[in-house]
Amino acid sequence: MIHIFDGAMGTMLQAGGLKAGGCPELMNIDHPEVVRHIHEAYIEAGATIIETNTFGASRLKLDHYGLEDRVEELNTAAVRIAKEAAGTRAKVAGSMGPTGRFISPLGDLDFEEAYACFKEQAAALAKAGAVSDAGSAAKALSATGADYVIWGDVTVMGDNASLDVRVRDKAGKEWRKGAKTRVNDLIASLQGVSDSINAEVFGRGGSGVVAAAPAASAGQANPNFVQKDATQSQVYLNPQFRYQGSDGTRYRSQTLPYASVGMIVADVNGDGKNEVVVLGEKRLYVYQWQNERLVQLGEYKIPTRMMPLALRSIDLNRDRAEEIILTAYEEEYTQPYSMVLSFKGNTFTEVAERLPYYLNVVRIPPDYMPTLIGQKGDPSRIFSRGGVYEMMKQGNSLVQSKKLDLPSGVNALNFAWLPGTPGKETEKLVVLTDEERLRVFSDKGSQLNQTDEKFSGSAIGIAEQTQMPGMGKDNILIPSKYFVPLRMIPSDLEQDGSWELLVNKPISVSAQFFENYRFFPEGEIESLYWDGVGLGLQWKTRRIKGSVVDFALADPNNDGTKDLVVCLNTHPGALGLQNRKTVVVFYPLDLSMMDPKTAPALD
Repeated sequence: MIHIFDGAMGTMLQAGGLKAGGCPELMNIDHPEVVRHIHEAYIEAGATIIETNTFGASRLKLDHYGLEDRVEELNTAAVRIAKEAAGTRAKVAGSMGPTGRFISPLGDLDFEEAYACFKEQAAALAKAGAVSDAGSAAKALSATGADYVIWGDVTVMGDNASLDVRVRDKAGKEWRKGAKTRVNDLIASLQGVSDSINAEVFGRGGSGVVAAAPAASAGQANPNFVQKDATQSQVYLNPQFRYQGSDGTRYRSQTLPYASVGMIVADVNGDGKNEVVVLGEKRLYVYQWQNERLVQLGEYKIPTRMMPLALRSIDLNRDRAEEIILTAYEEEYTQPYSMVLSFKGNTFTEVAERLPYYLNVVRIPPDYMPTLIGQKGDPSRIFSRGGVYEMMKQGNSLVQSKKLDLPSGVNALNFAWLPGTPGKETEKLVVLTDEERLRVFSDKGSQLNQTDEKFSGSAIGIAEQTQMPGMGKDNILIPSKYFVPLRMIPSDLEQDGSWELLVNKPISVSAQFFENYRFFPEGEIESLYWDGVGLGLQWKTRRIKGSVVDFALADPNNDGTKDLVVCLNTHPGALGLQNRKTVVVFYPLDLSMMDPKTAPALD
């Protein structure tokens, strides 16, 4: 087996805030989150072995900083951080660097002193290597003859703390429980985790204290959705849903053997039922949910010259069968290369092809009906300065109709309207900037707010050439990429006229350090609302494992219940990006539970 080690730690620490002349190993104590993020970034980039931040954590090296009496403390902290980051994804190697001095007779360092220095550090590293992963747990079980071994970690960052507790039996079965809490509530949360382990693993009742989540009550929101302040109205989303496992209220497709780019859920064949259409990197697949799995109805090979960017749908012909809108790019000529497909009788037909437009479907005020829009390309800047237009079908092609009045910097792929609240707020235009922050405009076109957090998270990049400023006529072009935004979905789940905007928030440590690293191991779908000042959080999902490539509010299994549908690429870690697969997960949203007065009591 081939193992891949991590890279430079000192360079990354400097990027993370280590000042010139500072002690790198002291970051284990002062800024453990930076060290952990670096470890995680290397793992996400493919490392199978990471080294502890202890290259200079020997007594002789620490003496330079006046830290010679903190050998055990610094090495212990480094091991803990590395193992937290590694989990089961990578191995941890203890790093021991040179003393910086020559042994006599070449230098002034005695052999015995050097030996004692290395022995002390090695002992500290070995002592810190207690049970903290599956391998060491198995060794502990074998050595002691015990039936179970329990281990875990507590990570404290400021006023917040996280618990991670794992149990392994001698047969190799594992359980994992965790909680995030305030430091002041740490004991109560630990008791809650303990109760869960007692009940699930050992079949015993606990103290009855559950700190991680309050007991279910009438009208309680889906525990997988983190709500805004309880004093504000809440969305009563599927209270039976459980975050871990499947109990009939969470559905997961089989693993599809390809990486995906986009997804739609719509009736594309006109049979009165919704299909799930998944856009792969080379093919388009149509499925229908049958017998707890996605059954393929059809497949379309994408022309070789096309690089697929996004997938949308709209009923152009008003025949109750939605056409498939494939937005694509022709790399050779740096131009959009889109097409419209129909899927009737389980057969694909090319309605319009070789379209020189970036296409999207948005809801446009004042009626907010789904509308097909488009924008021409520009070889030097991707999007034409001519603007964004409503599109209409004309024969076997599409033509521009009405031009949309949009602020500067808006393109066909990066915006959505958030309807206003009648009598309170006017509509807002939300735009995803090139830096992937959400910028909010009023109905008059003035900028109101911009988020500090980043959203979208697409891994689909269009190459562009950016001009280096200040170079005159002989300007230098710098290659870069424009990452195609994921869709943004306006919704009124509470059906009270208060609209929210569903967006994807990607989660990746690697993306913080590597600009073009776009394969996110986790994501969240967040519901944002306009609070009068900026975009506030209404609710969000718990972290979803895998790269979110698309999502929808639709009914994929045709049971009459609207679901939150998420299309994921699995995150292979060190196995390589070629091992990515597709999974579709959907969570029923029990909209009948909106009114807490009528919501049934839960057990």
